[in-house]
Amino acid sequence: MDHQAIAQRYRDQAEEFRAKSELMADEATRSQYVKIADSYDGLAENEERLVQAKRS
Repeated sequence: MDHQAIAQRYRDQAEEFRAKSELMADEATRSQYVKIADSYDGLAENEERLVQAKRS
């Protein structure tokens, strides 16, 4: 399993949700999109930890 590629995919998803959040007129919706982006960043960090663990 390519954890680095998965992490990058999650980072890309986070970036997309942040960009979409800026288009939302409703503050609550914007906030939800940012939270989703933060969650994708967390998933990416987990995958990157797996990459580091394999190297150790």
